[in-house]
Amino acid sequence: MKFSMCTAVYGMHDLHDTINRAAKIGFDAVELTAALHLPVESTPERRREVKGWIRDAGLACSALHYIFDGSVKLATADRTLNAKCADYLCKVVDVAADMEAATVIIGSGGATRHLDDDTDREEAVKCMAEVIRQAGEYAASKEVYLAVEAINRYETNFLNTMQQATEFVQQVDHPHVRTMADTYHLNIEEADPVESVRKYGYALQNLHLADSNRHAPGTGHFDFKAVAGALQEAGFDKYCSFEVFGLYPWKLWFDTVEEADRQMQIGIETARAAFNR
Repeated sequence: MKFSMCTAVYGMHDLHDTINRAAKIGFDAVELTAALHLPVESTPERRREVKGWIRDAGLACSALHYIFDGSVKLATADRTLNAKCADYLCKVVDVAADMEAATVIIGSGGATRHLDDDTDREEAVKCMAEVIRQAGEYAASKEVYLAVEAINRYETNFLNTMQQATEFVQQVDHPHVRTMADTYHLNIEEADPVESVRKYGYALQNLHLADSNRHAPGTGHFDFKAVAGALQEAGFDKYCSFEVFGLYPWKLWFDTVEEADRQMQIGIETARAAFNR
């Protein structure tokens, strides 16, 4: 089991320093918050620079998350928008490949993934599966995986549970398209998070770690030890990434880098104890 840190934890703080802080705290990798730190329009020079920072810190780039910039719509049956989204996902895969990241996470609540009331849901889901299948085929050529994340009902009206995400990925039916879960969302959506992980963990590509309050593991009531056991039973051996947000619902990141440091230190100590690392 390896631990990674989402760079969004430090918000718009200097990315180079954020990477170095992750290394100092003891993470194995960083998960790049693409829309903030390495968007699809980033230059080859910028990508090489960031890759060098990660390498020099002794880390890997585990994945890209927060990939959508608001320019595309995933949940739609509009074929023009479908094509635009597939092209966008392929560009994100290129960024991941340049960073030697194995995973692109398809998360995103809000408009990008929301199925509008006037949308033919069955047709939109079919189109979405086709888009992700096309992107998955391209990802395979770059040795990258796509991970479709289950997100709670308050952030999206599509794919809220591990079961739903797993069934959708089965519909996509491509070996380079897998699922993604987040302990924060599990706490909201799953009647029994441990049993859900035990049952559907075989399809997981990565896992996000955050406590019940969306802060660092160890600051809420989520049972990480039990979920760690279920993951091990399911044969999961990939990255667990800390996707932790700020202290208030309306803030994405913390007031100071020192507070972010403190949260990450609590989190990694909790995770190490849970996973016996």
